[in-house]
Amino acid sequence: MLRVTNLKAAYGKIEALHGISFHVEKGEIVTLIGSNGAGKSTTLKALMRLSPPESPTVTGGDITFDGVSILGMPAHRVVSDIRMTLAPEGRRIFGNLTVMENLQLASWSRKGEDIGKEIDRIFELFPRLAERARQRSDTLSGGEQQMLAVGRALMTKCSVLLLDEPSMGLAPLIMYDMFRTLKKLNAEGLTIIVVEQNAHLALKVADRGYVLDTGEIIAEGPAEELLHRPEIKAAYLGG
Repeated sequence: MLRVTNLKAAYGKIEALHGISFHVEKGEIVTLIGSNGAGKSTTLKALMRLSPPESPTVTGGDITFDGVSILGMPAHRVVSDIRMTLAPEGRRIFGNLTVMENLQLASWSRKGEDIGKEIDRIFELFPRLAERARQRSDTLSGGEQQMLAVGRALMTKCSVLLLDEPSMGLAPLIMYDMFRTLKKLNAEGLTIIVVEQNAHLALKVADRGYVLDTGEIIAEGPAEELLHRPEIKAAYLGG
């Protein structure tokens, strides 16, 4: 489905990805783990074809979706045509808009479609958002803002969801609720790529994982296997 081959990317003259390769099959949850600065967020930005300086410049390699290169595709077409969407690190919601307005705005690529059922679905997944539908988004708690960031991404009717640090700043109970919701969405057919600092949690929910270190993939395999590799446990799982 999605294949990254020898991808190199740089911010100006600083190379952030040194030729990474990985693939994601339809219906999988794949996680990218690694320490801060390893290149995880950079990888997601490159996949979304965001423009510099927000995103790195791809200097080598290829990204293909169903066998077709998307390197020349602008970000809005990645969302509208490929149906791949990013819920970014830090949530990036529109704080001066209400919950409902954030969700409606995210449906721009679905012109002419009835989005009512999709909004009902988001509110079913995240009941707290339904309670706060008319509330300004900057008054939500951190957990509620993360729910909104994921709900907003889902409003694009994506088939591939990219998540950048979805557990960041969340209380444990809300964090586990979030990942249970992601598993539910995956069971319904959504393909998910998750970048997560909580490597143990990410590997618990993922099918496969890749470990990044300073812009290179240093390990890969089934998530359960990575969880029990001594070197992975020592470096990323607290022993």
